[in-house]
Formats: sequence, structure tokens, C-alpha cells
Amino acid sequence: MVDQDSEGYIDVNVFVYWLGNHPTLGRTSYEWVRKIEGASRGKYVTSALTLYQIMVIIAGLTGKNLKNQELVEEVVNSIEGLSSLRIMPLTMEDLIEAAKLMKEYSLDYEDAIHLASALKSRAKEIISNDVDFDRTPLKRRFI
Repeated sequence: MVDQDSEGYIDVNVFVYWLGNHPTLGRTSYEWVRKIEGASRGKYVTSALTLYQIMVIIAGLTGKNLKNQELVEEVVNSIEGLSSLRIMPLTMEDLIEAAKLMKEYSLDYEDAIHLASALKSRAKEIISNDVDFDRTPLKRRFI
């Protein structure tokens, strides 16, 4: 178990909308990024999976691929620049727990990994526009 409670778990879509400058959700995501930047270290957390997912999604949106070092560095530097954001590593136990959570909350495996990470961090809420998280014990916020 992680020794520090987090306020909120940040789902991948927040970062994708922010970095991709989404026409309708980019501004809301930017406001969340500002909250993360101003928060104390560990108040907001995400999984190492998030970083990889951001790269894959942004690569698809831009027509690039993961051989593009500029893309990879841009994404890594953007997330690394959020020094108060805690990135949790994934463990085999997290992946096993996610498989259980899939069935319990009717989630796909990726969402279940995020949920397992959020629960492990003792997050009180998840910041996401993914309504699938409404079926979980976390309060979902994305206003």
C-alpha cells in the first residue's frame, strides 16, 4: 500500500485533451493541469500506464509513431514538468487486481488498471470524463 493518500487520480483523457488542445475539452483539461501544478506533491497521482497511453493516442492524432523521438520527448517533458504530480509504477499485483476489478465494475482492462492504481493510492476521486468510472467507488469529476 502507498503511504500517502492522494486527493485525485488523473485519468489519461485529461492529459490527451490538454496536450492535443481539444476544441471543447482542452480548456477544462488545462484548468485541471493548472490545479495539479499548484497542488502539493502527491495530491494528484496517475499511473505509469498513463504516460504510455498519452504517447500512443497523441501519435495517432498527429499521424506520428513511437519511433518519433520528438513526440516521445515532448510528452515525457510535459508530464515531467508537472512536478507535483506523482507517477505510480505498475506492479504485477496491480495488473492482477485490475483483472478482478474488470468483472466487479464492468470495466475494460485499461480502465481497470487505472482504477487499481487509484485505489492503491487511496484517491478519493478520479478526474476523467469517462462515465465508466461512475460505476466505481470513486467520485468522478471533470467539470
